[in-house]
Formats: sequence, structure tokens, C-alpha cells
Amino acid sequence: MIADSSHAGARFAIVIVNYNGGAMLLECVLSAMQEGVPASHIFIVDNGSRDDSIPALESGVAGTSVIRNRCNAGFARAVNQAIESALALPASVEFFLLLNNDAQLESGALQAFAGGFDRLPNLAIAGGQLHFPDGRLQNAFAPLPSLAEEILPLILLRLFFRDRYRRKTLEENPFVVESVFGACLCVRRAVLPRLGPLDEDFFFFFEELEWCRRAWQIGTEVYHLPQARAVHRQGHTANRFRGPSRVEHQRSKLIFFKKSRRPAAFHVLSVFLVLRTLINALSGTVMCAATLCLNQRLRLNTRTYWYLFSWHMLGRPASWGLPDKCSGRFGQP
Repeated sequence: MIADSSHAGARFAIVIVNYNGGAMLLECVLSAMQEGVPASHIFIVDNGSRDDSIPALESGVAGTSVIRNRCNAGFARAVNQAIESALALPASVEFFLLLNNDAQLESGALQAFAGGFDRLPNLAIAGGQLHFPDGRLQNAFAPLPSLAEEILPLILLRLFFRDRYRRKTLEENPFVVESVFGACLCVRRAVLPRLGPLDEDFFFFFEELEWCRRAWQIGTEVYHLPQARAVHRQGHTANRFRGPSRVEHQRSKLIFFKKSRRPAAFHVLSVFLVLRTLINALSGTVMCAATLCLNQRLRLNTRTYWYLFSWHMLGRPASWGLPDKCSGRFGQP
């Protein structure tokens, strides 16, 4: 029997990972509560924040569950901590929604998620429609990472395989995709015993793509649900730590290929990333010199590429990347 999705909020647990989220964290939590989610169904894992985001949350909302890590445990590990706690909720809580601390649900988002899961019994993971505060669409879904997409120009791939390589759409009806992004991602609780937790070898980036890959492997489906909308201030953490964030992105990309692609593909990617980074660093240096380095964005990009190239040349040390990491070994390429 299909449940009434018009009272959807009580069917959800919300999982939010916070790292110095500031006022955005409280706004994120309030957007879920406005969708009918009880405070007791909201689980926040704080990865060693040094700002006042958690005190501000606790003074603004009562009854949420806050798990405090003394250091930055990474996105995957924090999500798994929250899900482990959320599993104690009654069976009537059917869906776990991962929501970035810089995202806010729009009215009707949870009803759209619940309706999608009710109509699609084989649906395991669903992603919502993401857009910037000014209304512009964001990328919300993608093909699973491949060597072709790394090496060939995206414009060429979209010319011949338009549907596969698109990342956003104005369509209104749900449709199958290879993977969805984790800023607003919902998983059916009943599939978790087969799906397993997020892979904690990924510190930041690609963990949700690997989860989607696993969903397909166990015979379930992944969908984009355009009616489940959220505002997302994209890249809040990544923009503050430009170079370290790019290191984490390339490290996670290499881990994904090492775990899921043939060894030859991993080795080709490994070499290609070094060469591409060097070319970008050199071309950025030339352009910066030609303009007397007066363009701030050009200076930042050039510095970022040299930082990233140095990481490769030094053997991709585990200590490089985002700050305040917990001790212990995450996955390495």
C-alpha cells in the first residue's frame, strides 16, 4: 500500500554534515522543518567546526541530534555516523535525505521525493533539482566517471551523446540517470542493508557517485526528480580552500578509478592529470605575466594549478588537502 505522500515530512530523516557552516546551517535545518520533518528526525554531524554554527543552531532549534567530531572526519564518515544514529528511528521513517549545510529545501520537495519513491518501487537513490539563489540551474546529475570524459572535450561528447552527458534539465518528469550529486540526495532506507554505507576511503568528493554505482550493481535504480527542488549555494567549502579542495577532488577521482575501473584506465588517468595540470599551470603563468598579474582570478587559478602540480610531483602526500583532518588513513590513489 502506498503511503500518503502529502504528509511526507515524517517519513524522512535528514542528514547534514557541517563544517563551519555559519548561519547557513540553521537555514538548512529550518527548511527541512518547514517541510514537516520533526526536529528529532534531523541529524547533524559537525566535523570540528571552529565557528558558532552549532551554538547558533542549538539556540534557534531544539530537539535535533548533533554529533560532534573533534576534527574533520570527511563527508562519507560523517554521513555514515548520522545514518547509524537514524536507523534507531521507527520503521515509518522510510527515507534518509542527505542535505548540504549550504542547501535549503523548497516547498514541496519532500512530497516530490516521497511520490517518486512510491511510484518507483525499484528506486534506491534519487537526486533533487539544484539551483542557485538567483534561480539559475546547477548540475544535479551526471554519468559515472569515465576515461572518455576525462580525455575528450565535453562539448564533443555532448554533440554525439547529448542525453548521457547532460547535467541539468528543464524537464519536469522523473528520469533515470547514472548518478546524482550529494547536495540533495535521498536513499531508500530498505535498500541500505544491500547497498552498504558510503565508502570512507573518500574524504570529500565522489563518495555519492560510488554509492550510485553500487546501487546499479545490486539491481536497483537511480533517478533525478526535478520536482524535488533545493537552493544550493554551491562550493561554499571548496571556494574557501581552493587549492586543497582541488587536491581532494583529484585524489577522490583517482580512488574512484582505482576501485572501479581497469588498472590501465587508472594509470592513463594518473599520467593525464599530471600533464593537464602542468599545462594549465604553465599557460596560466604565461597569461598572468602578459597581464602583469593584475587579474585576481587569473592569479588565483595559476597559484591553484601550481599547488596541485606540486602535490602530484611530491607523490600525492596524504597530508595535503582540506584542513583539520582527523588522524588515521583515508584512501590513497
